[in-house]
Amino acid sequence: MKNNTHIATVMTACPVVGNPTNKFSQILRLFTEFPVHHLPIVDDDNQLIGIVSSNDLPKVFLSLCNRTEPLTMSLEVIDKEVHIADLMTPNPITISSTDTVTKAMQIFAEKKFMALPVVDNGTLVGILSLKDIISYLEHVEA
Repeated sequence: MKNNTHIATVMTACPVVGNPTNKFSQILRLFTEFPVHHLPIVDDDNQLIGIVSSNDLPKVFLSLCNRTEPLTMSLEVIDKEVHIADLMTPNPITISSTDTVTKAMQIFAEKKFMALPVVDNGTLVGILSLKDIISYLEHVEA
């Protein structure tokens, strides 16, 4: 199936974002307060610098459990120990709003990603999830 529909038609515009100065507890709060599984990390100019997946969060607790010295598991302690720059995937693969659904499907299949930040001229303009693609295809097929 060939689908030349632009990503701008399918993506979630104005996504929830974090920034590298956020504390772990703030990032955790964003994941619990909003129905998102991927959080683009942007600088003050809305330039994408990384992405955090909800799957990255448990890794923090595992890494802290595997330390040689005991560590109290409180958000206050975790905020001091964990930096967002260390948690995020830097320079993630992106897609443009003018790229096609077909291109996005190829990236999802090839890379096994669940979401792609949508970037135009270096600025984050949205996020595209596999769920967005499935919902779009259901609508087109109906």
